[in-house]
Amino acid sequence: MISDQHILLVEDDETLQELIEKLLKDNSYIVSKAKNIAEAEKYIKLFIFDLIILDVMLPDSTGLDFYRDRVKNRINTPVIFLSALSDVDDRVSGLELGADDYIGKPFDSRELLLKIQKNILKKKSLDTLQIGLDTQFDIKKEQLYYNSKKINLSSNEIKILKLLINNSHEYLTRDLLNAELGLDFLSRSGDMQISRLRLKLKNECHLDDLIRSIHGKGYKIFL
Repeated sequence: MISDQHILLVEDDETLQELIEKLLKDNSYIVSKAKNIAEAEKYIKLFIFDLIILDVMLPDSTGLDFYRDRVKNRINTPVIFLSALSDVDDRVSGLELGADDYIGKPFDSRELLLKIQKNILKKKSLDTLQIGLDTQFDIKKEQLYYNSKKINLSSNEIKILKLLINNSHEYLTRDLLNAELGLDFLSRSGDMQISRLRLKLKNECHLDDLIRSIHGKGYKIFL
């Protein structure tokens, strides 16, 4: 039975990537894979992952830089670094930056699975995002609550809210918004849907200024 636990695997060694992917899928995880930082950045704009497995040495940058610049301040995303057993400095640097765990290469598959289970279990207790004083968003259930009361959101409103949360460290561009909603490049329908979401958050959750339009950049959520 396939679980809903989604892992991003960032590894440039194709053989190792395939081995880890098979291990994860055989243990019922959903897997997205990237062979470099550029591909990984596209994925993290679109999904809230349960865990990221991140190689330290990648062709276009280092996993350490990617973690510091793009992952560290994201919403509740545990990271396990992959590093050569001899790279003590890399392992220490990753842990000092705040990474959750590391595993040395070569590794035993049982050890990797245990580390994954441990870090995802730790994450589960943090899957509810507090927004303001009285509003919570359950990331996995995709449900918004105000004072424990369910707030009804459309499927597109949920998608927009998750996109905003995913990109809370920067901006949600109109291009990405339209692409994810299946709209034409020049469509203004996405802007209208964000306006309706902002009005709903204001009227039903008393969140007046949660989502802001940033001229020339897009939209930003202020958590």
